[in-house]
Amino acid sequence: MVRASLRKARNRKVVSRKPKDKNLKTRQIRDPALRKRYDKKKTLLENLKSTDVKEMYSDLLPAEIPKQAAHPTKVNEEEKPIIEKFVQKHGYNYDAMHWDIKLNVFQWTAAACKKRVLAWKKGNIRSAAAEILSGHGMDLRKPLFGAAKQRNVFGH
Repeated sequence: MVRASLRKARNRKVVSRKPKDKNLKTRQIRDPALRKRYDKKKTLLENLKSTDVKEMYSDLLPAEIPKQAAHPTKVNEEEKPIIEKFVQKHGYNYDAMHWDIKLNVFQWTAAACKKRVLAWKKGNIRSAAAEILSGHGMDLRKPLFGAAKQRNVFGH
């Protein structure tokens, strides 16, 4: 009994931990504008407080914020018959559409009903083929399966 504990004590390796270097190295900063302004003598928080993001990226910002959304609301082929029944039954009473549990199978809010009815009224209808193509585009941008998921998109 004594021999086993002595052998364990002789072979024991002392665990030592080295403290992490808390200074941020400039090569770790990916953005060239921020890397150029970064001062090694200051802390990270002081550096971030001293940088003016609006001044650094003023050439990349738009002159004015657009009034309309970049992607208008569209109604797909699955939603179209539901919206037509909504309008036949309730007219343009969006709150009644919201509370109609038989027709509102997607559980849209009153605002969502209004948004879709207005898109349907304008004629913004999207086919099933377009939905599939959109899905393929999303897969190309952010794939879920296969070798494409392992692809390095961001360069690091």
